[in-house]
Amino acid sequence: MQTTTKKMARFAVYTALAFIFSYIESLVPLPIPFPGIKLGLANLVIIIVLYQSGFTAAFSVSIVRNILNALTFGSLFGLFYSLAGSVLSLLAMEGLRRLKPLKISMISVSSIGGIIHNMGQLLVASALVGHSAILHYFPFLYFAGLIAGVLIGVLGKLCLKRLSQF
Repeated sequence: MQTTTKKMARFAVYTALAFIFSYIESLVPLPIPFPGIKLGLANLVIIIVLYQSGFTAAFSVSIVRNILNALTFGSLFGLFYSLAGSVLSLLAMEGLRRLKPLKISMISVSSIGGIIHNMGQLLVASALVGHSAILHYFPFLYFAGLIAGVLIGVLGKLCLKRLSQF
């Protein structure tokens, strides 16, 4: 019984942290001339959960955070963008993480997750506004996802190292 309570408490804490990180990030826009590019601080929590507790826990935290963000700060379209990016990036990260013989680092897994997250959002945008209207965003979103993914991966690795001490 206690382990279920601990799992629920950990889930609640991680969901709250991801939600708070999303909110903080929305308050500080990056000085980038392209709309929608963010560092993805909430993904720091998601990758930590992925490595600590597995895919199901990370997926659950991500979905709940996306729904809370949409209900609190966003819109239905924002939810579609977030869910597409989150689900696709989590599937890609879990696939890479499971390639045990290759020993792919957390930083590499996170960087692929960042790229795939942006590509998922690009897919939703192309479905909503048309493929040719957003094609020019591809290189910017690709490199933004790569850079953000590397930064989140480095921070995630450091955080996991610290968390393992507790």
